[in-house]
Amino acid sequence: MIYTCTTNPSLDYYIKLDTNMNIGEVNRLSDDHFMTGGKGVNVSIELNNLMIPSVATGFLGGFVKEYYLERLSIYHYVQSRFVSIEGDTRINIKLNTGIETVLNAKGPIIKDSEFEKLAKRLDKVDRGDIFILSGNVQKEIGAQMKDIIHVLSNRGVKIFMDTNEELIRDCLECHPYLIKPNIAELEEICGHIITDEASILEAANKLLEQGAMNVLVSVGKDGAYFVSNEGVYCHRGLDGEVVSTTGCGDAMVAAYVFNLQRGANSLEAFTYACAAGTATAFTEGMATRDDIEKIIDQIKIEKL
Repeated sequence: MIYTCTTNPSLDYYIKLDTNMNIGEVNRLSDDHFMTGGKGVNVSIELNNLMIPSVATGFLGGFVKEYYLERLSIYHYVQSRFVSIEGDTRINIKLNTGIETVLNAKGPIIKDSEFEKLAKRLDKVDRGDIFILSGNVQKEIGAQMKDIIHVLSNRGVKIFMDTNEELIRDCLECHPYLIKPNIAELEEICGHIITDEASILEAANKLLEQGAMNVLVSVGKDGAYFVSNEGVYCHRGLDGEVVSTTGCGDAMVAAYVFNLQRGANSLEAFTYACAAGTATAFTEGMATRDDIEKIIDQIKIEKL
């Protein structure tokens, strides 16, 4: 089974203005809607679009919880196994004025008793399963989540991480199967500035030396890099109209897992991941399989 964990999910409020926002004045929206948010949840939704079952877990609370679960229930391949908490799940604002602006709330504090409930639910995760930790992990539970990763790794679970830089550093000794930083996150993990392709590859190789098995570095419109002991590959990006960058990296992780499940090699998985991330950027919400298949032949991978 595939498990995704989002400890700080959000209800994302998408609002659109046909003009620039005027500070200090009344602004009339041209469009608005809500979507379930959180990086691990996005991974589960993308897996759903690829008809791959997953269990989505983490924490939900407050008045947002029931509405969030109701919205998530439309995805038939996603099993919701969230822990109820006393705090309020955050609401993030995604503002589109032709330029995308994101306002992310801090989120609730997780109590020890609430985390213990999550830990018990993860007791079922065992050898052969995949555990994907994505999104921000609240500072107060970082050490506990590190312990969970160590336990799961010792059980033989494949660990995927797209989360706090400090937590990734602390878990490299667990040999995570794949980590997926962007450039800013890669800088934080490795502790030095990324200036060019050479420094990207140097940093990614450093993570391999420290324990990561595969490193997928997303670089926005400029594509992505994949670094492993099997080889180093690059996608230079694809021209197109970007609708939203939200969820692109999550689509890449889901698409990689999808290909892993069907026995693809790392190059095939990386190619499909690049197509999924690109297709998500070109559409509203997470890409469907049809969206991905329409552009997969345009994805060119270069071996470095």
